[in-house]
Amino acid sequence: MHISSLWEWFHFFWENPEVLRETIEDYGALAPLVFIAIQALQVVFAPLPGEVTGFVAGYLFGAFWGFVYAMIGIALGSSIAFFLARKFRHFFGKRLARSPHFLKLERFMQQRGIIAAFLCYLFPGFPKDYLNYFLGLFPIPFRIFLLIMIIGRIPGTLALALQGASLYERNWIMFAIIAGISAFLLGLFYWKRNSIYQYLDKNAHSIS
Repeated sequence: MHISSLWEWFHFFWENPEVLRETIEDYGALAPLVFIAIQALQVVFAPLPGEVTGFVAGYLFGAFWGFVYAMIGIALGSSIAFFLARKFRHFFGKRLARSPHFLKLERFMQQRGIIAAFLCYLFPGFPKDYLNYFLGLFPIPFRIFLLIMIIGRIPGTLALALQGASLYERNWIMFAIIAGISAFLLGLFYWKRNSIYQYLDKNAHSIS
């Protein structure tokens, strides 16, 4: 089998999760480290949404360890992306400045402060892997970035790990419950988003 690109590699294993599980398990005791490396590279290069590997983590290692390994990989990959953007600020800034996502995020953070970044990590829909690069261009201390990134990604990563584990165990009731809760919370956020934004506008502080 010839897989010519990183995207095709990720796509193949996403379509064939049992093959991915067997491939990683072949590494034995090193399997968690292999997955963490894959998760970190996924964050840095972002060939697929982070939700994909979070789901696969639960399928591979179970809910608890899948969540732990996914979060370690996410933290490592996010940190690398953050420092790459900060180190090569001119390179990334010149290109991201043309991105409507970056301009929207820049205005969002100027209006609502650091809490805006946390909300982008917390709720589904925003390209979180690219957000790591975006935030590397803002004057945010790394420790603050790491804190909001980890806390913001915990709920979604945990839910995905639980769903992945439920799928592997064929626990359809648990799978449906988690999916239902996630959909409800997402819908609630979109329903109340204007009220949330109005509250943040009144209490925002610039991140200068």
